[in-house]
Amino acid sequence: MSFFGNVDFQKLTYTERTCYSYLRDNVDKIPYLRVRDIALEAHVGTSSVMRLIHKMGYDSYTDFKEYIIDKKELEKGISNTAIPFSSDIFSGDVEQRLDNLAQRVIESDNIIFTGVGSSGLICDYAARRLAGVGINTFSFSDVTYPIASKLQNTTNTLVIALSISGETNEIIEVLTSLRSNKDVYISSITPKINSSIAELSDFVLTYRINEHRINTHYDLTRQLPTVYLTERLTDLVYQRSN
Repeated sequence: MSFFGNVDFQKLTYTERTCYSYLRDNVDKIPYLRVRDIALEAHVGTSSVMRLIHKMGYDSYTDFKEYIIDKKELEKGISNTAIPFSSDIFSGDVEQRLDNLAQRVIESDNIIFTGVGSSGLICDYAARRLAGVGINTFSFSDVTYPIASKLQNTTNTLVIALSISGETNEIIEVLTSLRSNKDVYISSITPKINSSIAELSDFVLTYRINEHRINTHYDLTRQLPTVYLTERLTDLVYQRSN
């Protein structure tokens, strides 16, 4: 499980490395351990445990433990799906690309998620998570709203579009209306790298997934990869901001 953020192992002290190794090898125990339990079992001091927790990007041990619990629940849900969720669906540089997007989020004044249907619901979820870590963000799924006019007097806006097909007409219209605004940077999360939405974007996060539709219009394609990417993005933003 990757929960150590961007910590540089080479910069850790010998004691912190010992604690690091213990946490890595005992992930399942973490939800049930206190700081002093970890210190006792890893044969280090409680102050060393907390220094490592802070270096990993967490404000407190409680934050770290809650993240582990949430991560394990997500992995449990993934393992119970009919189609296994595998990291192979992402490109090899996905973590670096997520890190780049996280930096863009931090540097932007406004973050707007946009999508329709099930993607719109994930936009609401993603915006709420980022708002929870102090980012000025909102979800935009009413594509009839004159968003281009609203952004005329704003600067440094990041738009993140979510679309399974990459050809959602309403989102294409929104992104097209924003292309002329030099203060708007467009990113998208879609499995279709050659789609219209991807081509309208300055930055694309992509993955591989098999589309599943019923009667042409009812999209039952799994959205777990998109949920994972938006959650991981929030994690990186939080770690970089603290």
